[in-house]
Amino acid sequence: MTDSGKNDPLPVKSKDGAERSARELIDSLASQYGLRIDDKTVNKDFRDCFGKNHERASDGRFDLTYSVRAPLPGAEHGKALGPMRKRLEAEGYKILGYRAEPSQALMDAKGGSDNLFLSVDSYGRRDSNALVFSVNTPCFLPPGVKQEQVSAPAPDAGPVTPKDPRLALMAPTGPARPDNPFG
Repeated sequence: MTDSGKNDPLPVKSKDGAERSARELIDSLASQYGLRIDDKTVNKDFRDCFGKNHERASDGRFDLTYSVRAPLPGAEHGKALGPMRKRLEAEGYKILGYRAEPSQALMDAKGGSDNLFLSVDSYGRRDSNALVFSVNTPCFLPPGVKQEQVSAPAPDAGPVTPKDPRLALMAPTGPARPDNPFG
């Protein structure tokens, strides 16, 4: 029986290291357009990792969402993304989404040595006077911790169709978001 990569070794990084990687990426991109990050807007959230099938381990594995804003007049948002995109592509990131309109900007990318997911956007409003930078990390294992092995599901495990046919339409049929880069 295979575990479909479920127990592949996780990348190792401390929480401080993960936060530093996220912030360094953001700072390097902001500098491409001469932006200064507003440190009062930092929002970071460390969470326990869950597997693709909601497996849970108790070995301290975590992921991080880190976001911050950089003041910039809305009319310049689209223009600011061009140099950032070039930098990301030069560093091997894959651009997953891109819109560079003057006051509605959005760029999503994934890659780098830590396989980070990055989003830069106008915060969803045409009148926004800041670009929002957000980085999501993959699941990291803290240094010096032995990775817990997660059990593979039974070979016949799958969605269970409720006995009441009226509920069958609500039964799970597959991943809720198959295009989600985080599984």
